[in-house]
Amino acid sequence: MAETYEDMIREYLGELGITEIPVEIIGSDEELDKAVCRHKVAAILFSSPTCPACAAYRPIFYQYAAEAKKKHGEEKAGFYEANVYDVLEKAWELGITATPTTIIFKNCKPVDAIVGLVDEGSLAYIVEQYIEE
Repeated sequence: MAETYEDMIREYLGELGITEIPVEIIGSDEELDKAVCRHKVAAILFSSPTCPACAAYRPIFYQYAAEAKKKHGEEKAGFYEANVYDVLEKAWELGITATPTTIIFKNCKPVDAIVGLVDEGSLAYIVEQYIEE
């Protein structure tokens, strides 16, 4: 049985055949503050462990993250996942009321949000517009 949220994610993705994890797990508000400024564009997936829609969206988000990192490089595109229970204060500040919610940050500032799950093409369309600006 998984001991931490990250262990749970690794176990879940392993079952899907995803072995290299292209998304960094954020465990605190402080880590979130640092993460959004590491890249030109950062996409943060806010999820919760018991959310069925999060489980459905996670493989889409992770697959796109792997492709985008290869295409654009680490400096331009960063992808993260945060359990809302680990970042309650920041989730509240960002107005997150449902999971999954993906917030796109550009130059350390939130610029867009996706509430709910979307397909990979829609996710790519939204993120790419900020990377290519």
